[in-house]
Amino acid sequence: MFPFPSSGGAGNSVTVGIVEACPPTDGTFFSFDGPVVTVHLGRPASIRQRREDQAYAWTIARGDMSLIPGGWGTTSWTETTLDFLQVELGPELVRRAAGDAGADVDLPCLFSFDDPLCRELVSSMVAEAQAHGAAARLYVESAGVVLAQRLFSLSRRPVTPVPRAGLPPAVLRRAQEFLHEEMNRNPGVTELSAAVGMNVHHFSRMFKRSTGLSPHQYLGNMRLERAKRMLADGRTRIIEIACEIGYENPSQFSEFFRKRTGLSPSEFRRSVHGPRAPVVEGRRL
Repeated sequence: MFPFPSSGGAGNSVTVGIVEACPPTDGTFFSFDGPVVTVHLGRPASIRQRREDQAYAWTIARGDMSLIPGGWGTTSWTETTLDFLQVELGPELVRRAAGDAGADVDLPCLFSFDDPLCRELVSSMVAEAQAHGAAARLYVESAGVVLAQRLFSLSRRPVTPVPRAGLPPAVLRRAQEFLHEEMNRNPGVTELSAAVGMNVHHFSRMFKRSTGLSPHQYLGNMRLERAKRMLADGRTRIIEIACEIGYENPSQFSEFFRKRTGLSPSEFRRSVHGPRAPVVEGRRL
């Protein structure tokens, strides 16, 4: 992250950056002094958040944006790593951007929204900070004021989440939980659709609209993320990991893993931990 303290004091500061491979969260709590704008960079991912007394579950796609008002406590649940751009605006800078109406205008809480100007401002602020470091302070601060003013304009007109005509959040969540719990059995789409009480063909179409992926592709991503976590943990044999994520033998698992990552499971484990003795029945050889 690149902090840019303003000559006007810490409250006028702007912090911008790229968050890469943010790990899955299970009820992680965080809060920021000023409002935070994010732009998602990766593949579609499921996310659930509670911000103060508001809760929402959705599938975030590349380019989707989110706005957390300053001081709002946020609790987050995600199943995969996330990559995103992030800009935090200092409270004083936000009040300065609001002008005379600053005391009477609050920025909205937007779990998911689409605004090309906001996206371009965030992207340019991060790019300028990467290219010029501290020398970019003047540009970043000026762009931060414009960004805050644009966000205030959103608070004065109805803003709806990015439209995604797909599964209702509760049904999508049940399907994701089913895949997570039954991964080792390699469930098919017929069984998955039955578990949520839907016609298989309609379910498949709506699932892809919600996530950007077919159920099979989505399950493959879940398998890959679980395998990576177990390999990185280093305490489970590869043959056991293969069974855990639904493969009958290590060779099938290795073929899947190499196709998705370019590394065999053993090579991936070594890339995380370096050379180490194999684990057999909980003991090192």
